[in-house]
Amino acid sequence: MNSKAEMEFAVEVEVLGRVRHNNLLGLRGYCVGDDQRLIVYDYMPNLSLLSHLHGQFTGEVQLNWQRRMSIAIGSAEGI
Repeated sequence: MNSKAEMEFAVEVEVLGRVRHNNLLGLRGYCVGDDQRLIVYDYMPNLSLLSHLHGQFTGEVQLNWQRRMSIAIGSAEGI
């Protein structure tokens, strides 16, 4: 990873580490390896927001637009 990408990752981790809101998961930690950067959050037993929005797994019900807007507003409040 080049120095610009490393600096961008460091800034992102710093910002994510300061975010505190009931609607957002807090950053638990991060790991910097030779060619990988990892961000660690709490386990989400109900899958990710991505899977709920796009129904990535068989049998999942996608969220309706009213619920999607509610989630978007809650996330924006957290940021």
